[in-house]
Amino acid sequence: MMRSLDTHALRGQPVIVGAGVAGLLTALRLGDMPCVIVSAAEKPGAGVLASGVGKALGRDEAIADRAAKTLACGAGLASPEVVQQITDAMPHVSEDLARIGVGLDAHDSGAALHAALLAKVHERQNVTIVAPAMLRRLTIIDGHVRGVSLDVGERLLAIDTNIVILASGGACGLFPGALTQGPEIGAGMAVAARAGVEFSDLELIYFHPLTLDEGDARSTGVYAPVEFCKYGVLFDDAGCKLNVEQRDPGSLARDIAVRRAQGRAVFFDITRALTADAFKRDPALNAMVQQCRARGLDPKTQALPVRPAAAFQIGGIKVDVAGRSSIPGLWACGEVACTGFHGASISAGNPLLEAVVCSGFVAESVLGASLSPLCDVSGVRPDRAPLHRQLSMVRQAFGNALGPVRNRAGVLRELDTLSRCSGYDDAALMGCLTMISALMRQESRGVHYRSDFQQRDAVARHSVLTESDMRSVVRTIGRNHFGPTSADAQMLDGVLARDVDFASRL
Repeated sequence: MMRSLDTHALRGQPVIVGAGVAGLLTALRLGDMPCVIVSAAEKPGAGVLASGVGKALGRDEAIADRAAKTLACGAGLASPEVVQQITDAMPHVSEDLARIGVGLDAHDSGAALHAALLAKVHERQNVTIVAPAMLRRLTIIDGHVRGVSLDVGERLLAIDTNIVILASGGACGLFPGALTQGPEIGAGMAVAARAGVEFSDLELIYFHPLTLDEGDARSTGVYAPVEFCKYGVLFDDAGCKLNVEQRDPGSLARDIAVRRAQGRAVFFDITRALTADAFKRDPALNAMVQQCRARGLDPKTQALPVRPAAAFQIGGIKVDVAGRSSIPGLWACGEVACTGFHGASISAGNPLLEAVVCSGFVAESVLGASLSPLCDVSGVRPDRAPLHRQLSMVRQAFGNALGPVRNRAGVLRELDTLSRCSGYDDAALMGCLTMISALMRQESRGVHYRSDFQQRDAVARHSVLTESDMRSVVRTIGRNHFGPTSADAQMLDGVLARDVDFASRL
C-alpha cells in the first residue's frame, strides 16, 4: 500500500479504476499523459483470461470470419457497426502491442500478457498506482464527473478529476462458485449506479458449462474449454449421455443445470482421448490435466465432475465503442462495459479482443476530450458504512434465481429480500439491478433463458436501466404485493410500462 500520496499533485489526472488488461492497456495507450490507476489488490491479478492470447486476438483469422461468428453468436443483439469496428482492428493488435513493448509470441497466455503489461506500467514514471484501494464515490457536479473518493486503508482520499475510466471487471463474483479469481463483485458498477449511470443488458451472463465441480460453492478456477467436448463424453450419474454435437455453450450449461437441479451429477470423461497426439495438438489440454491433478483428480483414469459457472458478464455500463457512458467524464472499458459487441452471448476470444481493442479507442477518446475547469472536491466524504456485507446472501439469491435457467417467481422471491438492503449495500444493489433486468427480458435469447418465456421475441431489444428506474419498479412491486406465487405477466408488464416507461426504451 502507498503510505504517502499527494492528491494535490494528482489533481486533473485521469483516474483508471482497475488493473486488469483493460485498465493497464488504457494507461499505456495514454502515452506520456500522467494518470492514476486504482487497484483493489496490492498485487493485481490476471483473473480468468484466455490461454491462447494470439488466437483470441485474431492472429491468422480473417476479419470477415470473426465478424460473422460474432454476429451469429450475438442472436440479434450484437451491433453490426461495433462488431465491424472492433474486428477491423484485429490485424493491427500485434503491432500496437509491440509498440508498447509487449510481443504476443512471448506472452501467449493471459497471465503472461497481464504480467508483461503490469511490468510496462511500472516502468512509466507518469503512472501512479494506488493499491490496495477502492473507489467509494464519483463526485458529480452539474451532471459531469468532477472527482473521486478513494478508500485507501484507514484513509479516505479525494482526487479532483474530470476523467474517470472504469475497468473494474464485471459482477460474476456475485454468483456462487463463479469462474473468477479476482474480486469481481461489481464494486465499480455499484458506484457508477449510485451516480446515475445507465446500464444495458445486465441480465446477460455467460455460464461456462464445463467447470470442475469439487462439491461445494467455492470457485476452483479450473475448466475445460468447450471445444474439448470433441475429446470425450459427457454423461450424468444415471448413465444418460448429453448430446454435445453442435451445441452452443449456453444450451449445454442449461442442460447440465437442469440435471443438477434434479439432484443428478454430471461427468466429463476424457480418459480415452488423452493420448500423446492429443497433447501435442492442444497444449491447453495438458494444462487442464495438470490443474486437475493438483486437486487430486486424474483425468487419465477418472471422469471429472463438472457444473456450469458464471464466467463473463456480457451486460454492463452502457457505452459507445469509445467507452463513453451516459455521464460526461465517465468512460468504461472491458467486462464492466457494454459496447454492443457481444450481443446476447459470446464467441470464443471476443472478451479479450474487446478489452484490448477498446482500450485503444478509450485512450484516443480521452486524449481528444475537451475538459472544463476542475472543481475542488476535497471536502467530499462518502459514507464509510461497510460495503458488500450482504455478499453471502446475494450469492445465495443469485444461485437460486439467476442461474442458466430463470423464471418470474424465483426472481421476484429473491428480489423482495435483496431490495431491503440495496440502499446501503453495493452487492445487494447490483443484485436488484440484475434481477430487474432479468424480469424485463421476457423472452429467451442467447445466454438468457426464461422457463416461463421460452421463445425468442421477433424483435431484438436491449434492456436499459438506471438505479432510479430500479427503485421505481421495486416500489411498485411492493405496492402491488408481488410474491413468489404471482404469475400475472400482464400486471408486471403494466408496472414496467407505467412507472418507468421501459416499453419505449427497450
